[in-house]
Amino acid sequence: SAAQVTSVLPKGSAKDQYAYAFGLLREAKYQEAERALKTFIAKHAKHPLASNARYWLGEAYYVRAQYAEAAKIFYKAYQSNKKGNKAPDALLKLGMSLSGLKKQAQACAAFGKLTADYPSLQPSIKKKLAAERNRARCR
Repeated sequence: SAAQVTSVLPKGSAKDQYAYAFGLLREAKYQEAERALKTFIAKHAKHPLASNARYWLGEAYYVRAQYAEAAKIFYKAYQSNKKGNKAPDALLKLGMSLSGLKKQAQACAAFGKLTADYPSLQPSIKKKLAAERNRARCR
């Protein structure tokens, strides 16, 4: 119901609500963060912060080793905004989620796409990518 939807997020601007949801994640309140982020995405689908919210929703699943759900969300986060600042991270985490599901070939494909589509990756992502490719034994 609408009343329930609003009770998950505080009153205020979309930015305030995003900050609130993100805050729950940072406090490791993953279930609450999951609910708040889902609500934020439903309520503010077209907002510039929606793709970030999707990424962090994926993260809320990933940290709880819910890799199938995480993979789905990270893929959606990437698909919904390929030019977004979180797109490379989402692709990396998609690969890591697939790796968590023991789907090495698909994980390596995601890692390959990351290098192909984003040739100038941030050093921190590059480093993590190298480690993850190694772990998944990508060629």
